[in-house]
Amino acid sequence: MIERGFLSLKRRVWARCVVELKEPLHVGAGRDPVSPIDLPVIRNASGVPIIPGSTLKGFFRSYLARLLIGYILTGERELKIGDTTIRLEPCIDSVNEKIKLEDWNKLCLLDRIFGSSGNISLASTIKFTDAMLTSDLREESTLKRTHVKIDSKRDVAERRMLVNVEAVKELVGGESTKFVFTIVFDELSEDFFRESNKLFYLLLLMLHKGIDAFLGGWRSRGYGHVIIKLESIRYATVKDLIEGRDPVEVPCDQLKDWILGSLREGCENER
Repeated sequence: MIERGFLSLKRRVWARCVVELKEPLHVGAGRDPVSPIDLPVIRNASGVPIIPGSTLKGFFRSYLARLLIGYILTGERELKIGDTTIRLEPCIDSVNEKIKLEDWNKLCLLDRIFGSSGNISLASTIKFTDAMLTSDLREESTLKRTHVKIDSKRDVAERRMLVNVEAVKELVGGESTKFVFTIVFDELSEDFFRESNKLFYLLLLMLHKGIDAFLGGWRSRGYGHVIIKLESIRYATVKDLIEGRDPVEVPCDQLKDWILGSLREGCENER
């Protein structure tokens, strides 16, 4: 295993985001032999439905990989955001592209954010908290539906095979169900991370506009449509962290300008 030595932190960013359900959401861990429901949703220790941080991390990695790989298939190797250029080299994501890495310097851009294991080991610079319901909802927040299990080989319904699926309702009391979570990003100062740092701010720009996507399981059965949107940003420099200062909160009406300024700062550091 090849590991990189000590890496220096430039600043830490906390981005609070909201997941608004447009369809029922099923995020589960498979069959539970002790549950009366075949496929229950994941809950925390208090019994409240959650979206695990690992699910969010996997979603965002795959989401960015699909977009960026699709973009480079058009023949482009650079992405321009205003007056900022992001170089999409040497590759996008070793996981989704199934690339076997042998050289540290060949780590793909998303590997440098979401981490890499195996022969080339790198800890993730991005973390996701579990997404929690914004309202104090418990049992009334979920529904249960019965589906017919399909034989994938014959594409027909299996006899006497019904599956009970639990999902979080998209509406409770006439209001949209929402989850809130936080992205924690460590911006590293090495040149090696310059382009991947820019990709993080590109993600924040997408979240500021709102990401319309599908999350969780059973997405072809009417589950999982969500809107994920950025709500707030806080940040702290290394000096702030050492001295124990509170993070600085970006005013809501300045979020987009702050993100674009962070992107430009990455380009200015190249000069």
